[in-house]
This record gives sequence, structure tokens and C-alpha cells, in this order.
Amino acid sequence: MTPFSERAAQMGLDATGSFKGLFTYQDQYCEVVYRQLSPQATYGDGENPDHPTDAMVTPMIAIYTKAPDAVGYQYCGYVSNMYRFVGNDALNERIRSSVVAVGLPVLREAALFAVDYTRMRNEIVIHSSKQAMEGGDVMPVMIVNNSYNGTRAASLAFGLATAYGDEKLTFSFSLGEIRQVHIETATVSLATAVSTYMEVFSGDILEMITGSFQKQVGEEEMMTLLELLNETFGKRRAERISELIGDVQGVDQKPTAWQVFLAIIRYTSFEPNLNIKRMMESVAESVLVIPTRMHGVLKQLEVS
Repeated sequence: MTPFSERAAQMGLDATGSFKGLFTYQDQYCEVVYRQLSPQATYGDGENPDHPTDAMVTPMIAIYTKAPDAVGYQYCGYVSNMYRFVGNDALNERIRSSVVAVGLPVLREAALFAVDYTRMRNEIVIHSSKQAMEGGDVMPVMIVNNSYNGTRAASLAFGLATAYGDEKLTFSFSLGEIRQVHIETATVSLATAVSTYMEVFSGDILEMITGSFQKQVGEEEMMTLLELLNETFGKRRAERISELIGDVQGVDQKPTAWQVFLAIIRYTSFEPNLNIKRMMESVAESVLVIPTRMHGVLKQLEVS
């Protein structure tokens, strides 16, 4: 195994600072510093096993982050010597370049961060010529996830962005997510599936929305869904989502799968907890009618 310090430059970290053992990365989002930890005392220099020596280093590396406008750094835990760093903007740029190569412009990006800047979720909304008359503009979106502490893999998920009034709502598919774990031996490339994704979504978005508009959610199915929301996310969230479903459905009419989807996704747009947000997206997508070809391609991407 190649030590972290010897791989730092290759991973995009800067080790040219004035302090030995510090490795830094800075972009538009934040700055991160990794520092090789040294033990206070280690033992076993060969000649005298009871004599402390500083010839050995601990396999742990401390993490410090700083917001662009912050004065000082905050300690954010540590990673092992096997950790493979991926910079946030370096990762996002790989996805942007892949999208541009397909020939479609990026409309907007919305990056969300954990309080300590160790985790990122960036939603890259892409222009699409496909439009659903009843549902408004529906656009493909890339959801890029990354972490500086190894708590989640660098990943690319596939989803949709749709307008709801003046809001832009985004959800990601759990199917077809490509992950690149933060260990030295990982070899997965995140950008390889972009063209396949764009092809299937550009061709099948309308079919998915049409099918979801035509499918009505019955009373029994709705009760099961609300019970699931209550058990998983709590009574308060379930009640608020139920209210939103009532807002989008007609009087004395059963809601469609698309209306239920929009109600849940609208709620997730205000949810600050990334884990809960992702779980709600999974519940929302479960009510949609996914075309067979789209489902098949997403499943293929999931295992590729």
C-alpha cells in the first residue's frame, strides 16, 4: 500500500506549504487540510524494544476544514492512511465536462454541504428538449455526492428536476447510482455512464410522466404510503406531506402518482437533513411509473 503522503500530489492535494506533513486542497466551496498524525510515544527501535522512538508514524490522518470566508480551521475527525481523496470541484468538473461532451448545456448547480464541510451534494440540472405539457419542464439532473472524511463514497446519481410554481424541485434515482469508494485501490470512473444516462432519460421522460399522470393512487395505497411516511419520518412530516398532496389534487378526486411524487419532493426541497432527504426521494420515486427501458438501463448502470 502506498502511503497517503506519497499519493497526495496525485490526488490533487498540495504539499508545498511551509509545514511538513500538511496536505491542502482549496476550491470555490471550501478548504480542507489533512495532517499526518504522529504518536506521542512509540516503542521498538530494534536495539531497545522499551525505548520510545519517533521513527514510526500512526496510520491516521487528521482533517481540518474552513469555509471560504472563515478565519480559522475546524477539526473534523480523521481518516486512515488508505484514504483516497477526491476534491469537490475536481469531481464536479469531471461531470460537467462529460455533460458538455454529450452536447447539452448545464442550466444551474446547487451545492449543499454538511455544517463542517466534510460532505457535499451538488445538483447539476441539464437542459432537455423534452417537455410534459401537464407537468411543466422536466430536465435531467446529475446528483454528485462526495465526502472528505470517507463517510460516504464519491457518487453520481441520476434524477430529474421539475418546476413547481416558482420552485425548482430535484430528486435522484436510487437505481443506477455509480459509486467510487474513498480507498486507494478503487478504480471506478464516475463519468463513464453520462452519455447512456442522457440517452435513456431524453427518450423516456415523457413516457414516465404520462404513465404517472394516468395512474391514480387508490385510498388503500395512499393509507399505506402515509403510514410508511409516519413510521419512517415521524407524524409531523407525514401530516405536512399529506397536506401538500391535498393541495395538488382536485376536489373529490384521487391523486395521481405524479401529484403524490411532486408533494413529497416539494417537502424534501426544504429538508436540511441529507439522509432524510435521500430516503424521502426513494419513497417518492416508488410511486412513479418507470418505463421498462428506463428501468432496465438504470439497473444496468447500477451493476456496471
